[in-house]
Order: sequence, then C-alpha cells, then structure tokens
Amino acid sequence: VSMARQWSEGHSTSILCVGASDGPEGLIASGSEGGEVTVWSQEGTILGRLTLPGEEDSTSVVFSPAAPGQLYVSHGDTVSVLDPRNLKGPVEEFQGAGEEEINALALNDTGSALAVADDSGAVRVLELPGGKVCRTLRRHTNICSSVAFRPHRPNNLVSAGLDMQV
Repeated sequence: VSMARQWSEGHSTSILCVGASDGPEGLIASGSEGGEVTVWSQEGTILGRLTLPGEEDSTSVVFSPAAPGQLYVSHGDTVSVLDPRNLKGPVEEFQGAGEEEINALALNDTGSALAVADDSGAVRVLELPGGKVCRTLRRHTNICSSVAFRPHRPNNLVSAGLDMQV
C-alpha cells in the first residue's frame, strides 16, 4: 500500500516550511516565499490560505501543543499568531521577535515559551501569551538555522547554526 500522495494548488511560490498539529484534527500548515501560508486537512484538502502582510518569506510554521487554535508563523523578523481554523489574518503579531530574519521557531511542551532562531545567530525566548522577550541567547557566530525545546524540559533548548555549533 502506497502512502505517498501529491498535494497541489496550495502555493504559487516555493514551499519553505511545513508543520503538523498534534490535535485530533491533524491539521498541517505550509509556508512559502512571499508570505503565503496554507492550512491543510490530513487528507490534503486546503482549509485556508493567506498571504501575510509585508509578503516576506514564511520561514517556519509551528502549531501550539497547548492551544489547537494557535499557529505561529515567522516572516522576516516578525512572528504572526494565526487561527488555523479561520485564516483571516494575524490574531496577534510579535514584530521584532528576531533581531534579523527568523529561520526557525519552536514551542515548549506547555506552549508557554516560543524560541526564535535568526540570522544574527541569536536565539530569543518569548513568553506566551504576550510575546515578551524573556531571554536572548548568543552562542552562535553565524546564522542560527534551527532550534528545538527538549521534550519534558520546558526550559531547555538546543540550537544549531551555520557556524557548525550545536
């Protein structure tokens, strides 16, 4: 039995990121160049499409593990909070969440902290709700390309950069 399927029509530009929700609906979100965000059902049906203000590339999409109605999308140095069930526009925006262009987002298990990795090499941790920066970690000498919270340790995270450091 083949599980591979091609989904189409969701974007007019190259897809840069994909995220899946843990919720019972099994939603999937994809982001692409030009600020496009598409939310899909697990069967591949398009549920909603949106182009974010400013049309900067959507570089990371992350569903909240604690709140199924929250999807975090990075574009430029901004993080937009969207309602994946009703893609009308950002519910909230954290402008300047990154010092430079954001490359990756990660939420901790409880959804109380959002990590933001950017081109400056910094990782910022934002408190949720609200998006206030509570920590800035500067361990990379080059672009920080990915970040992840350690499972069951809401205050521990790992980052990797183009300086070949973890």
